Amino acid sequence: MNNLDIDWQKTLNIFQSKLDEFNIDKISFDSFFTTLQVRDIVDNDVTITIDTQWSLDFVSTYLVNLEEIYNTLTNGRYHLTLITEEDYNKLTSKKKVLLNFEDNLNPDLTFENFVVGNSNRLAKGACLAVAMKPGISYSPLFIHSNSGLGKTHLLNAIGNYAKSKNPTTKVLFTTSENFVNEYIQSLANHTIEEFNYKFRHIDILLIDDIQFMATKESSSEIFFNIFNSLISNKKQIVITSDKPPRELKGMESRLVSRFSSGLTVSIDTPEFETSKAILRKKIEIENVDYPITEEVLDFIASHFNTDVRELEGSLKRLLFYKLICGKKYNEIDLEFALEAFSDTYTQPVQKKELTVANIKKCVADYYHLTVTQINSKSRTSNTIIARHIAMYLVRTLIKDISFIQIGHEFGGRDHSTVMKACKKVENKIQKDMGYRKAVEDIKKKLT
Repeated sequence: MNNLDIDWQKTLNIFQSKLDEFNIDKISFDSFFTTLQVRDIVDNDVTITIDTQWSLDFVSTYLVNLEEIYNTLTNGRYHLTLITEEDYNKLTSKKKVLLNFEDNLNPDLTFENFVVGNSNRLAKGACLAVAMKPGISYSPLFIHSNSGLGKTHLLNAIGNYAKSKNPTTKVLFTTSENFVNEYIQSLANHTIEEFNYKFRHIDILLIDDIQFMATKESSSEIFFNIFNSLISNKKQIVITSDKPPRELKGMESRLVSRFSSGLTVSIDTPEFETSKAILRKKIEIENVDYPITEEVLDFIASHFNTDVRELEGSLKRLLFYKLICGKKYNEIDLEFALEAFSDTYTQPVQKKELTVANIKKCVADYYHLTVTQINSKSRTSNTIIARHIAMYLVRTLIKDISFIQIGHEFGGRDHSTVMKACKKVENKIQKDMGYRKAVEDIKKKLT
């Protein structure tokens, strides 16, 4: 006997002890009340069944008394709903149909083929944790990044992993746009109860691009209620967005507060090593049967690494160009790649190469320091100024380099340290004329 049955039996026992108070004889109690069965509880609604409509009509008179006893016993605020067993069976059949929905998962997007690097390691770890134990530690899980960096891949990976471990797990992947459209359709078709039931009985809700729901008051209201219902029932919610919760303009503050109540992780622009690993994985998936030189991979990873989609698109362009124009070539080398990208990439005019090493050397020379001192843990005033300016110049002058990668280049520092350093330089440039001139002088030497 589960806790629900035990609580209900105690309720009946207390009710039976008060039969005189309710003017009910024992025969009536045995005839009508002993057939009552507690069936399920959803949110604060407890469903009770009875054998016949005649019995239901009799017991309904005392339902408020049963409800009062049950709430006193459980210290809750439950609403008891009484229906016949026949109606309950019909309703159960209908609910089974409602829960027989498509999960919308892409089976090709898994943890196994998600390339992990410094830019996404934390996000991948959080997603794997919720996939292994949904609803236990990190619900909601909120993932934010620019477009094309793997958020949708991770959402699908969570669902695919969870269902591989337990096929009965009810998983739904949807975009916030599709959620809004489905809600509007349910209003038009007068099926809002079915819509509510479906979304409140999901084990893992994976919702992509939540920013689309901003400014949509009615949809936000229904989502807020569904969100609270799932969280209170220990279900898992994973949400993605192009911005962290606090920067979602037009989103209701109470939703922003709910989004922030769980774990929030970000995905950064892929650094060079991760970009190259992604290319290797894509080449493996495409079953490319001819060699592509390291120089080509380096070229694409360096020049087309704004996001994963750009990397994929660049590789597809290269393979297509080989199919159409490169049949005589046994391999793809850098010369061939430059030809393939000739209309989208122009080789730069030869000038001083701008690298992290060159920037650090230029700043170090300007402040009469060594690169080793800039990379060190030294906290002397001159060294700190030089280190901060070097980090700032690397971030502003080298395209698409991440804070994580910069930290790695400066002695393995944390990305948050780099972010703070860049912010300090930006603020000081506005306030200190001499400081601003120093930064500008160093820039001229570099460019």
